[in-house]
Amino acid sequence: ILIFQSFVLSTIFLNLLLKYVLGIPQMNNEINKISFVDIMLKSKLIILVLFFVVNGCSSVNKKDEECYYEKPNSCITYIEREVKNRGSSLAFDGIIPLEDWTFFLTYFDFVENKITEKYVKLNCKCEILYFDNKKPQELTTPFN
Repeated sequence: ILIFQSFVLSTIFLNLLLKYVLGIPQMNNEINKISFVDIMLKSKLIILVLFFVVNGCSSVNKKDEECYYEKPNSCITYIEREVKNRGSSLAFDGIIPLEDWTFFLTYFDFVENKITEKYVKLNCKCEILYFDNKKPQELTTPFN
C-alpha cells in the first residue's frame, strides 16, 4: 500500500510540475476532448483525497474514555465504602470478582437485618454503573 501511495504521489507531483511549473502542455489531438492525462490526474487527486479522509477519520488513536484504573481489583475499596455508606457491613471475603468490572457482593444489611447478595458493575473510573440483586444482562445465559 505504501509503494502504491508513493507512486501515486510522485506521479501527481511530476504531472503537476510538468504542466503548471515548466509550462509543458499535455498533447491533445482535439481541444474539446479531455486528455487521458487529465482524467488520470483527477482520479489520482480523488484517490488521494479519499485516502486522507479515511485515515484522518480513523479512531485508532482516539480514546473513548480516559481510565483511572487498569485492573478491576483496584476498585474494591470503592465498593467497600459504598456498602458501608448504605449502612451495611461487608464480610472479609464478601467481594467476588466475576467478569471484567463486575463483582458479586455478600454483606449484612443492617437496615433489613439480613444477609444481602448484590451484583455490582463498575467502569474503569470505579463509578457504579449497576447495583442490583439480579445478574447484569451481559452475564445472564440460558443456563443460569
